[in-house]
Amino acid sequence: MPLYDYRCQECEHEFELQRPMDRRDEADCPKCGSRRVKRLLRAFATLGHSGGGSCSSGGSGGG
Repeated sequence: MPLYDYRCQECEHEFELQRPMDRRDEADCPKCGSRRVKRLLRAFATLGHSGGGSCSSGGSGGG
């Protein structure tokens, strides 16, 4: 289930909830109980790499 970020329009509390995609806009503020919340758009990073490149240790070779 996806994790969504929200901000309450009453008390400005920011929080995250795990919600099914079809209920992503249904949330209550856990701090004040208001239903006036706005879903936030957040950028996210992925871990890992793509392609066939290799990693370098950064040290010098040879001796």
